[in-house]
Amino acid sequence: MTTTEPDLMHSTAFVDGIPHEYFRDLRDREGLARGDNHEGDQFWYIVKHADVVAASRDTQLFSSYPTTMTRFREVTSKLRDISFIDPPDHTRMRRLALKAFTPTRIAGLEEPVGRVVDQVWAQARELGEFDLATEVSLEVPVRALAELIGIPQSDRPYAYEWAKRTVNRSHPDYTQDTQQTDEMFREMFEYLKDLTEHRRRTEPGEGLIGVLLSTPVRDMLLTTEEIAQFTMTMLGGSESTYSALTGAVLALLDNPEQLAILRKDPTQIPTAVQEVLRWVTPVTHFARRVTEDTVVNGQEIKADELVALWFSSANYDERVFTDPLKFDVTRHPNPHITFGGGGPHVCIGRLLAMMELRHLIQHVVAEPGIALGGPAVWAHTNFTNSIRSLPVSLH
Repeated sequence: MTTTEPDLMHSTAFVDGIPHEYFRDLRDREGLARGDNHEGDQFWYIVKHADVVAASRDTQLFSSYPTTMTRFREVTSKLRDISFIDPPDHTRMRRLALKAFTPTRIAGLEEPVGRVVDQVWAQARELGEFDLATEVSLEVPVRALAELIGIPQSDRPYAYEWAKRTVNRSHPDYTQDTQQTDEMFREMFEYLKDLTEHRRRTEPGEGLIGVLLSTPVRDMLLTTEEIAQFTMTMLGGSESTYSALTGAVLALLDNPEQLAILRKDPTQIPTAVQEVLRWVTPVTHFARRVTEDTVVNGQEIKADELVALWFSSANYDERVFTDPLKFDVTRHPNPHITFGGGGPHVCIGRLLAMMELRHLIQHVVAEPGIALGGPAVWAHTNFTNSIRSLPVSLH
C-alpha cells in the first residue's frame, strides 16, 4: 500500500515533523522518486543510508557546485560558501579552517560554552515559563559561535539579531523578498570583511578570524573575502544547532522513560547526544549536481541532473538502525549521518554542536520539574527539522 505523497520540496513538508511513513515507502521502492522545487528545478531523491553515504563521499560525481540548497538557489549561489565548493578549492579552505577546529582548540571552548549555556538557562529559568526555541535554542549557538569567531562583545547583539532575522526564512512570518534576503546576507558579509580587515591591520586575536589570518598552510593564506564568507557560513550554522537543541528537549520530554535513564546515569549523556542528532536530523537534506551519467538504486540519472540527499530518511533506515522510530538514549553503535555522510563536506563545527547539546541536556536532566507548557510548533521549512516554538515550564 502506498502512502499519501507529501511534497518534500514544499515549506510545509515538515510541519508535523519528519514524514517517516513516506520516507519508508521511498526506501522500499525500486528506483528514485523525483520532486520539483517550485523554482524550475527537479531533484532525484536519494533516501537510503548507503546511497546517501556513497553520494556524499564521491564529490567528483556528486558536485556541490553551484549550491547545496534545493530552494533559494538564486540567493545563496551568489555567495562564495565553502559548502558550495568542490575539491581542490574546497580542500584549501577546509585545511586552513581546520586549524581553528583542532581538538585542543575545541577543548579550550569547554568552559566558555558551558558558561554561555549556564547564563542562557539561568535567564530562562527566572521566567519560569518560556519559549525554549527563542529564549534558549537560538541564543546558545549564536553566543558560542561569536566566542569561537572572535566577534567583539559590543557587536554580539548585532550577530544575534542577524541570526534571528535569517532563521526559518521560508516561514510565512518571514516576509522579506529575495532582494531583502540577499541584502541581509551582504550586510553581515560586509561587517565580517570590515572586522577581518581591522584584525589584519591590528592584532589578529585568538578567535577563528585570527587563526585564519595568521596560519599559513603550504604558504597559502585566505583572502579577506574568503575569511568573511567562511565565518558567515559558521554563524549561519547556528540554525542547525538551534534545531538540534530544541529537538533534544522535545525528545526528552516526550520520552520521560529516556530522561529517567539519564537522571539515573548521567554518564549516558554523550551517548544521548548522538541519539538526539539522529532523531532530530536538524538538516533534512542537501543538493548535489551529477557530473556524469550514473545509476543509483536502479535509477538512471543523467549528467547535470540534480539530486537531494535526504539525511532525515537515511537516519531512520531500517537496514542500519534497529527500531529506528524508538528514541533510545543508550543506542550504540549509532552510525547517523547528521553531520554528513563522510567525505570532505562533513560538518566542520560538529564538535562544538555536540558540546552545546551536552551542556543543555545536563541542565534538562537536573530540572526535576521541567515539563512542556504547550504543543511544539514546527517552522515552515523543508531545509531544517526546525521547531519555531516550544513552550516549557519549570516548577
